[in-house]
Amino acid sequence: MTSARRRIIIKLMLLMLAALACMLFAACNPVLSLNTKYSYTSFGMEIGQPINTDISEYINLGELSPEDAQFVRENTEILYDGEPADGKTFSSAGEHTLSIMYGGRQYRKYDITVADNEPPVFTEIRSLYTFEGIPIEDEEELMDELFTASDNSGEVKVKIKKPEVDYNTAGDYKVKAVATDPSGNKTKAEAIVKVQKPEYGAMGTYVFVDIGKQHLTYFVDGVPVLDCPVVTGNTYAGHSTPRGTFRIRYMNRNITLKGEEDNGDEYESFVNYWMAFIGNSYGLHDATWRGTFGGSIYQGAGSHGCVNMPYSSAAELYSMVSPGTLVLIY
Repeated sequence: MTSARRRIIIKLMLLMLAALACMLFAACNPVLSLNTKYSYTSFGMEIGQPINTDISEYINLGELSPEDAQFVRENTEILYDGEPADGKTFSSAGEHTLSIMYGGRQYRKYDITVADNEPPVFTEIRSLYTFEGIPIEDEEELMDELFTASDNSGEVKVKIKKPEVDYNTAGDYKVKAVATDPSGNKTKAEAIVKVQKPEYGAMGTYVFVDIGKQHLTYFVDGVPVLDCPVVTGNTYAGHSTPRGTFRIRYMNRNITLKGEEDNGDEYESFVNYWMAFIGNSYGLHDATWRGTFGGSIYQGAGSHGCVNMPYSSAAELYSMVSPGTLVLIY
């Protein structure tokens, strides 16, 4: 017998065995009956819906004995696009297939059209705050980070329309965003760039020094988190603390401030916490040589222009601010 004839005979035998196995499976095992709903061959589903893999959803097991029903459960499988569907959802819009496999063979195949009618959701919308005359550094990049969106498809694109901000004029400047998912569903949102007048209690993160009340307050996102009495510049001696809106330029620990008294004598003052807001001349710092703060001390025994703070308050503020933090003195 030639090798070619041998191969043909082997193939025929395998085909006969496969056919016999199918005949035996059909003869010995329960005949399946579809539930009415699944007598159709095509369905529309919504993206995100879980895929039901309980065979009783598709097959009428009520017509079978408990033993036959158990056999069907053990020998059936639901496939989604040819892969096991356990734990999966209809996760992407478009055309898909759902198959019932019985005894390793396809018993029923369904054409599934998955639609996405749910628009994206903005999960976070932030705003930016500043004060007149103080431009926001890295404005373009920060505006891009104001919005966070999600979608049931797992994909979403956010397009942002940025305003031209006049930092010399107080007002609300709207930042507009449109979130779009792969199916074209859209959601709009707005944030603001708020340019404010330098007033106590304004939104944002900043240190506010009220010279009249001799009081310092540190605000985080518009909420006061630290406050204390202070002593500002000696007004009678012409050392008034500069008024205006500044930023902390740099910070340092355990330094000695040096200067000259009005009579020409030099002085040295050791400070534990130094937060400069104008060059190396003016800053926020502790003043351990003072026994009291606040009131009218500044009018005759004030500083040389710095903002003197109690030791514990200066230490706490130093741990919370950083170079770039706004300092409002009015």
